[in-house]
Amino acid sequence: MAHTARGRDDKNEYFDPPEELEKKVDILAALVKKSKHFIVFTGAGISTSTGIPDFRSGMDTKLETGPGKWELQAHSKPRSAAHKTTTTLKAIPSPTHMLLVKLHQEGILKYVISQNTDGLHRRSGIPKSAIWELHGNNNMERCKKCGHEYLRDFKCSRSKMKHLTGRNCDNPKCGGTLRDTIINFGESLPDDELEGSFEQAALADLCVAFGSSLTVTPAADIPEEVGKRKKNPGNLVIVNLQTTPLDGVASLRIFAKCDDVSEMLAKKLSVEIPSFHLHRLAEVYRLIAIQ
Repeated sequence: MAHTARGRDDKNEYFDPPEELEKKVDILAALVKKSKHFIVFTGAGISTSTGIPDFRSGMDTKLETGPGKWELQAHSKPRSAAHKTTTTLKAIPSPTHMLLVKLHQEGILKYVISQNTDGLHRRSGIPKSAIWELHGNNNMERCKKCGHEYLRDFKCSRSKMKHLTGRNCDNPKCGGTLRDTIINFGESLPDDELEGSFEQAALADLCVAFGSSLTVTPAADIPEEVGKRKKNPGNLVIVNLQTTPLDGVASLRIFAKCDDVSEMLAKKLSVEIPSFHLHRLAEVYRLIAIQ
């Protein structure tokens, strides 16, 4: 996917000076406090602090994970051992992930719409009822027959299986084949996720886009819906180091790392970012001995 690397100017990174950043987060906090339907739209930039590289950061990026995946491919370069990276299975949700969990628990954040497939939103504690994962989840497989979903602690996709994972539904009355939920390039986004996301955008009076280049459509059309809406206009806030095509319709543009903004925002909202604790669901079966 080297052709998706961005142009030179688009890859420049900008950092708001401390005083300006402080003022901008004050404005963001005020918007959050007065919002009635607050949603968040997330991209790969929300996960770089966990050690997962993004796709489009330039060769001279300030991120510890180093250049984006497609940027390295475009330059035919391997990832340097000096870059601090990990796998999606070993990554721990970031302070931004955990702030979103807290804001949802407090009833402040209504919905998360994510382009990410790393599964960190669900792992952090965002319930299924409060998230649309537009491009799927590496750890999720779904029964083709009955629709039941299985959230795993391993990657479900198999590149040569055309979305089939090689497993079957546990329900003895079903037994249908399981498929991964990943949406590859060239494939259409699932109707339910796309329609549900636009419904949330229509309701939102505030949408904060964290760590997204906002270049991939139709996903990027969702935050744009909030920023460009004429009737009952909403506020679009973009938090990203690079410029985006939607900067012109944003009410507030913040150039800073997602975690820096989240930690400042938490203090201004008087909420504590919770620590991440891994929870596993175990099914216990009781064996009854037959005498």
